[in-house]
Amino acid sequence: KLCQEIIYNAKPVGVSYFVEQALSRKYHCHLLMAIEYGKLKQWDDAQKHLELTRKIGQNDKFSEVDIGTIFMWMGKLHFDRYIDNCSTIAQDEQNGQNLIKAQIQTSIGWRKLHEASNVPAKIYLFRAHISYFLGDTHKAINLAIVYLIMHVKNISGRSCC
Repeated sequence: KLCQEIIYNAKPVGVSYFVEQALSRKYHCHLLMAIEYGKLKQWDDAQKHLELTRKIGQNDKFSEVDIGTIFMWMGKLHFDRYIDNCSTIAQDEQNGQNLIKAQIQTSIGWRKLHEASNVPAKIYLFRAHISYFLGDTHKAINLAIVYLIMHVKNISGRSCC
């Protein structure tokens, strides 16, 4: 309810600072609502809010990292939907489309994050999962190895190799 009130009140009023603040709040509010709808498995509502977040980010020239993050969340939404459907319905073509959409969205998100030199290690693991489910085990293994290297590199006090 609070997020909806923020969205309603986040209309540009002419002063650039306040406009930027309102758009930022609106952006983050839609993103948080999408994440929560996804947790509740309300896929269509989550997708609607992610689309609104993406439009705000692209129309108002948010950073490539912000836009890349939105695409990663869109990919995660489609992947979660695919996994949930695998456990509840027979594998069908429509569910396969969720996996393909997950790959497309994460590829766009990865490219935008990579251009900004800001790819978190967990993104490689996420892409490895999708590649595995699409049957590209070679790519999945390579992405998992990159994830492990990045993850181990960030552990302080390590002693290996």
